[in-house]
Formats: sequence, structure tokens, C-alpha cells
Amino acid sequence: MKWIWKRRWIVIPLAVAIVLAAGGVGAVALASPGSSGADAALAAATTSTTVQGTGGISGDLSQVVGALGQSRAKLQQRLEQLRQRWAKARSTMSPGDQATFDQLLQSAKDQRQALKDARQNLVQTLKQMRDLVKKYQPATTTTT
Repeated sequence: MKWIWKRRWIVIPLAVAIVLAAGGVGAVALASPGSSGADAALAAATTSTTVQGTGGISGDLSQVVGALGQSRAKLQQRLEQLRQRWAKARSTMSPGDQATFDQLLQSAKDQRQALKDARQNLVQTLKQMRDLVKKYQPATTTTT
């Protein structure tokens, strides 16, 4: 663990990767089975980035990537189980309940899309704010 303090810069990207992976797992858990939102959330949660380091860093990262691969397999298995459970429950429903279920499922998909669009709009707004504020930031000069 001593090496990590010599390379402090790796701590922040590693922490961000862990937080993003946890967020993706939560999105998959909340997404309804069989919906494209669940598949997109699963893809976002399991997207791996290749980080090349030096020395012992690459070995530790390969272990993390391996653990993420195992986690991805478990998530896919759980998602498939949820899809099967919902399909089985839907098949036993009355036609009226099936129609209600389909309406609720479509409503959830529409709401998920609205959230995705709102999130993209928020990202653009924050980017514009940063660009505007950057104009008024004093230029930093470094002395060597």
C-alpha cells in the first residue's frame, strides 16, 4: 500500500471509477427488466476503461477489472432472472391487468427517457456555466 501514496494521482480516478460503477449497479437494480433502460444502465455499469500504469499499478488494476467482469456476469444473470419472473407474472395476469402492466411499463420507459434527456440538458447547462465562468477566472502563471 505504500506505493499508492507515492502515486496519489491514481486515487482520484480509481475512486471515480468505483463510484460510477456503484451508480450503474443502482441504476440496473432500479430499471425494469426487459426495458431498454435496464440494458443501457447495465452497459454503462459494465463499461470497462483500460488504464495503463507502471509497476504494480497495472497488476492491481487488472484485479479490479477482473472483479468488475465477475460483477458484470452476476448482474446479467440477475437481470435475466428478473425478466423471467416478470414475464411469468404477466402470463398469469388477467387481460385487464396485463394492459395495466403494459401501460405502467411504458410509463416507466417514458419517464426513464425524460430523466435521460433532462440529465443531458443539465450536463450541457453546467458545461456552459463552466465555460462562462472560465472567461472571468484570472489567468494563473507558474513560476519555476
